[in-house]
Amino acid sequence: MVDIEEEIYEIWKELRPSDAFLEGLNQYAGKLFIFSSENKERVQKKIQYLKSKANTQVEKKFLISLEATLKFRDPHHDLSDMTWTLFGHLMKEGVNPLHISSLIDCMNQNIDYSINNHNLDALPIELKIILLNYCNALLGMLKSISKDTDDTALKEKIERGLSKIKEYKDLVPVKGLEKGDFTEVFPILKRDSTGDLGRFTLYPQLIKEQYDYYETPDEIEKKGLEWLEKELPRLMETAKIIADYYEIECNIEAVDKQIAQKRNVENTDLVNFIKDFRKKTSAVVEKHLVKINPRYDTRIIETPKSLLNFIPTAAMTSFDGLTEKPFNVLFVTTDEKHSPPTSPIDIFQLIVHEEYGHCVNFSNSALGFAIKPNLIEKLDSSLHFPISEAISFHRELETQTLVEELADKKREDLEKEEAELLDTMASWGDIKEIVLESRFLIYKWRIIRFLRAIGDVRINMNKQSVVEFVQWASKKTGFSEKLIYDQIFFFQENPGIAPCYAIAGMSLKEIQDEAKKKGKDILEFNTIASSLGFPGRTIFEEKLRNL
Repeated sequence: MVDIEEEIYEIWKELRPSDAFLEGLNQYAGKLFIFSSENKERVQKKIQYLKSKANTQVEKKFLISLEATLKFRDPHHDLSDMTWTLFGHLMKEGVNPLHISSLIDCMNQNIDYSINNHNLDALPIELKIILLNYCNALLGMLKSISKDTDDTALKEKIERGLSKIKEYKDLVPVKGLEKGDFTEVFPILKRDSTGDLGRFTLYPQLIKEQYDYYETPDEIEKKGLEWLEKELPRLMETAKIIADYYEIECNIEAVDKQIAQKRNVENTDLVNFIKDFRKKTSAVVEKHLVKINPRYDTRIIETPKSLLNFIPTAAMTSFDGLTEKPFNVLFVTTDEKHSPPTSPIDIFQLIVHEEYGHCVNFSNSALGFAIKPNLIEKLDSSLHFPISEAISFHRELETQTLVEELADKKREDLEKEEAELLDTMASWGDIKEIVLESRFLIYKWRIIRFLRAIGDVRINMNKQSVVEFVQWASKKTGFSEKLIYDQIFFFQENPGIAPCYAIAGMSLKEIQDEAKKKGKDILEFNTIASSLGFPGRTIFEEKLRNL
């Protein structure tokens, strides 16, 4: 490992010690970066020095993304860091009193810094709500840990942590906010929002530095609108066919509800259903779409109550990526007050996106399966979002296209694993109906991703408030305001992530289409793409164009 790479690695571990622990460096357990003026100034100077020495664009973009996490920081990020770090610790090692106690000390220091360095009274109502949602999440997590431990010293430390969080909450009161869900938040936003999140001047720089966008905000919005106009009729056409054979009203919500009722999987069975069904999908995915390394390890669990406001449907987290035994955890939300998957077709889409997109991407990259990324390319940073979301977003359409092709084949022309997958899907109902309903859900989620891109720009560039955008999008698409809110609002924690799916995913599709025209093997193309790590989107795309 060259000196500059080692130095970058060291500053990453200092700035993101919780990520270092989650990725397998156990000596960083119980640590969070302490945000003080001295620490921020020292790290920024170190990053500036390393940028001047950086030899490659991979190194430069990585350092720029680290620097951006220091520059673009809202008060809720202190609690977000603690929430996900604490949960990661619990997942990896259970209740370790020494480490949890240390994390609470770090959290308290960061809260004090935030109180002293932010004008909390002037926070936009949207950011106050996000902050309070994280306060409530942490209160729930810490109380749960206190109940589960007999360690007296830890219980006392937890009480001090709870007091600090409650002190923070009292500084940002929001009348009427308790659970933090749509039924509470949307009326509050209607009442109190000014539509200005204070990011107008920061947003164009933020999306470039943290996520390596080469599009301007206006270009993101324009692309999102063009894709919305092009694909919304496809969704409506599919919805019309389904509505006709179900003899129901032709609108998105009615069709969605009918599919959920007709193909319902009980919430209590969701996790087991997913575990069983994924066994039928792996062989087909590996045969046609992406090869999976032999040490692949993904574990599926129900989303904990404390994280429901942050994982409305599903999400994944990677662990031990810097070791020889990386693994992933796939969270599945079952709480009906949020947006859980409700049918086998929903679940199929979820598995394709989360597992055969994200999980395979992180695992193949960590193990250097098809191609070996260097150390910096494997480190977790904000640069991973456009790459992994692009792969997952496009994998949905790839899989739907594949299933439609298989369903059109004669039985005798199917391979064993293909027939088994179709037989499983046929057990849910008539296979033609199942394929059509799957197409409906794929296009529904594509429309949601286009809306995320449009909404992120409009909300952060002060073109529309959250309420105005949700109302516009609901009228435009026929989706309920709740569905749009659930898929838009929580992204305001980290502006710039929401467009990653569609913007980077459609770009990946264009590159793949060009590769097909050149006669490239798409299974090989996808496997390499999933193994490249996270070098920055522009570098990732350039490597794929050069295959």
